[in-house]
Amino acid sequence: MRRALILLAILLTACTSAEKAEEGLITTLEGTPVSLEEFTQGKPAIVYFWSSQCSVCEGEMPLLQAAEQQHDALAVVGVNLQEQQAVARAFAETKGYTFVNLLDPGSELKRRFGVSTQPATLVFDAEGHELHRKDGALAEGELAQWLEELLTGASEEQQILGAQESPVPEESIQISAPTPLLSLWYQGEVRHTIPLDQIVSGVPSRDGIPSVDNPQFLEASLATAEFDEMLGIFLVINDDARFYPLGILNWHEVVNDTVGGVPVSVTYSPLSASALVFERTTSGGADTFGVSGLLFQSNLLLYDRSTLSLWDQIRGEAVVGPLTGEKLRRVKSDVLRLAAVREAWPQAKVMNTITGFVRDYSSDPYKGYDQMESTYFPVNTADDRLVSKKPVYGIVVNGVAKAYTIEAVQAEGRVQDTVGGVRILLQYDAATGRVRFTRYSDAGKSEEIIPLRSYWFAWVAQYPETELYE
Repeated sequence: MRRALILLAILLTACTSAEKAEEGLITTLEGTPVSLEEFTQGKPAIVYFWSSQCSVCEGEMPLLQAAEQQHDALAVVGVNLQEQQAVARAFAETKGYTFVNLLDPGSELKRRFGVSTQPATLVFDAEGHELHRKDGALAEGELAQWLEELLTGASEEQQILGAQESPVPEESIQISAPTPLLSLWYQGEVRHTIPLDQIVSGVPSRDGIPSVDNPQFLEASLATAEFDEMLGIFLVINDDARFYPLGILNWHEVVNDTVGGVPVSVTYSPLSASALVFERTTSGGADTFGVSGLLFQSNLLLYDRSTLSLWDQIRGEAVVGPLTGEKLRRVKSDVLRLAAVREAWPQAKVMNTITGFVRDYSSDPYKGYDQMESTYFPVNTADDRLVSKKPVYGIVVNGVAKAYTIEAVQAEGRVQDTVGGVRILLQYDAATGRVRFTRYSDAGKSEEIIPLRSYWFAWVAQYPETELYE
């Protein structure tokens, strides 16, 4: 029977048009040209690389067949590793596999995902973010655990919100008399983790740059093409997608909002180009944040309105005041162009210029600053490996900091690296401009890392010993 199926597959292959059999083209087992995204877009997905000569694959593929039959919302796609079409098709049909299987004769998918062994199992969420990866045999129960997470939303909070970092150890907190500048904020001695004499005034007084506490929005689909190149901070929580233009944030730096039921502060420091979103909840409960008018390392110091503690925006950490040592939970966000948001998330909301303040949002108060090598305010550390205003993505793993230029990430598309002894995967989505960082344990478990996007000088000022990806 197997021999008959192989002969039948060869006959069918011979009838396939030359165009469909073009070298390097991704096709179905029947020879029809396709793309992987036709089967995975908008769905949680498992992509499995296999060959008919792989005994481990033969034992694991029935698990994929069962998963595909039990879960209508799940996409299961097998990718055969460079076998002849007739052989791959006969194997799948003999075994009775009905989930989608593709041929990758030109190794396009193999290269895209950095596959070097068989089997290789990759797990993606509905937005196409890689959540898990296993090169080699699956451990007992591993696939079932991933399916439960993927389909029940067990890790939904982890996918949306960054892990809550531990507070700063109490022994690292100092208590000192406030400087003259800070005497307007605090009476008596004050707790702090940064040198008080390195805090400088950015000229405006507290709330001189006013936060937006009641943002208004319009539908992204209504934005006209003239705004396509507009950059903004984009986030999605519980299917609530919102875009905050940097042209508005240049004038306000903080937007207090509630997205998908989660209270957040969207923050942007034009002096350092650091764009970060935090869950605006402290030990005292939900709060709002404002612009203090004070700077540390030429970067924004936020303040919470309940205790007037000052927060380092890049670290998301209270550095002066009653809450010193607490850390805010980071929220996953991206800096994207409006055209990409409108195309991929047409239901997204775009913050408009009805802010309650009179500002010329068509002008840039920092025009030309990104072309200057110098900074307006002092920093402790300079590093000439890159020009000071080069945009980078920075991460910290096991206490080791590392930065990646945006050009390097875009050029390679997919970068595998090791930071702090941990395997890291970077993925760049050319269609949307999104960048994803994922860390992997030796057991194959993965966790998304939320990077910082900022100017090089700002990253170095916070992490002087940083490594740089070349």
